[in-house]
Amino acid sequence: MAESKGMVGGEGIGSGGISNVGILDLTGMKSTEELAGIGSISRVGVVLVPESLMSGLLAVPMEEVGATVPVPTGENVKLVTGQMKTTGEALADAGRDEDVLVVAGQLLVTTPVERVGYSEMIVAGQVYAPEGSEGALTAGISRLTGQVFYYSGKPRFFVGSERFGRGFIEMLEGPMAMILVGDFAIEPGVPADLLKEKVSQILLAGDLQAPQELLPLVQVLTVEKAGNISVLEEGDEDEEGAWP
Repeated sequence: MAESKGMVGGEGIGSGGISNVGILDLTGMKSTEELAGIGSISRVGVVLVPESLMSGLLAVPMEEVGATVPVPTGENVKLVTGQMKTTGEALADAGRDEDVLVVAGQLLVTTPVERVGYSEMIVAGQVYAPEGSEGALTAGISRLTGQVFYYSGKPRFFVGSERFGRGFIEMLEGPMAMILVGDFAIEPGVPADLLKEKVSQILLAGDLQAPQELLPLVQVLTVEKAGNISVLEEGDEDEEGAWP
């Protein structure tokens, strides 16, 4: 049985079950016979499958699968898995009008989006874009499984797990928009005035813990939330992981 928290590619997958995978990429498979070699799929965030094999995938037993995304096939499809950082200008200049963009994970757009140049834009996850991009992205995203968040100010993107102490907050140039995907905590000892000065807003997809005295401020700063904000509990392990 394949067990991983990352991504499993479609080529070379053996028989048996696949479980505990964030993104299961089956787009490399060419036939229903290849799909038949998968005994089961469980506890998977997103399954990417060629549109032509969607009916074959339905025959595979699946449990606790977040989303199944049919992906067009062909040389004009650009598939990005994980995290992608781009600009509004790059989204507008796709190259060929028939190109298709498929994003499985998180897409961070650092400048306003005026138009989407792809014929299709398929997103399974989260899109983060500057305020003012709402019209272009609403028109340009053809399929969305997840959320679209709009931020203001300078963004910084964190993926995984992280604890933020006073020293880190003090070093920030600020004010910035903190985009958090995963499990995070603000440590005791961070003054409310300092947090308010350095962080303009928080966009959360996951869980964020904070000391009781900071909880009201954190809730106010969190302008977009898909997850939970709770009181920091003692004894949590300090796990690091950030994508700047």
